[in-house]
Amino acid sequence: MTTPRQSPETYDAHLRQAIYRHFIREGRAPKVAEMAKALSSTVPKVRAGFERLAQSHALVLQENGELWRAAPFSAVPTAFPVRAGKSSWYSNCIWDALGIPAMLHRNAQILAACGCCNHEMVLEVKNGRLLAQKGIIHFAVPARHWYQDIVFT
Repeated sequence: MTTPRQSPETYDAHLRQAIYRHFIREGRAPKVAEMAKALSSTVPKVRAGFERLAQSHALVLQENGELWRAAPFSAVPTAFPVRAGKSSWYSNCIWDALGIPAMLHRNAQILAACGCCNHEMVLEVKNGRLLAQKGIIHFAVPARHWYQDIVFT
C-alpha cells in the first residue's frame, strides 16, 4: 500500500515489488490498472512510476505504456518459456530464462530452441545448477550495449 507523502523512490520500490509479486503469482505481467488497485493508487501515478523504472532500466515498456519486460520476466510470449512445478513464465532470452529459477530458488525446465536451426533445447535447473552442460549461449551484443537497443539484444 502507498501513502500520499511517499517519495518517488519509495513509491517505485513498492511498485516494482508489486510487479514481481504479480508476475510470480499469476504467471503474467500486471496491467497498469491492476497495479493501481493493488497499491491503492491511481493509474497516472502508476504510469509515472513505470516511466521512472523504465528510465532506470528496471522495466521495459510497450508503446502503449504497459509492461513488456521486468527482467527476468517477459510480459509477452517468447521462445523462452520456463516451467517450475505447475507455474510457468516467459523470459526474453536464455540469460533471463536461467535467471527465473535462480531468482525463485526453484527447480525448473526451460523449453528453448536453437536460434539458428530452431532445434529444441530443453534445459533443466535443479538445486540451483544447470544439469546439462553441453551447448553454447551466444550473446550477439556485449552486455554494456544491451540497453542501446534492448529489443534487438
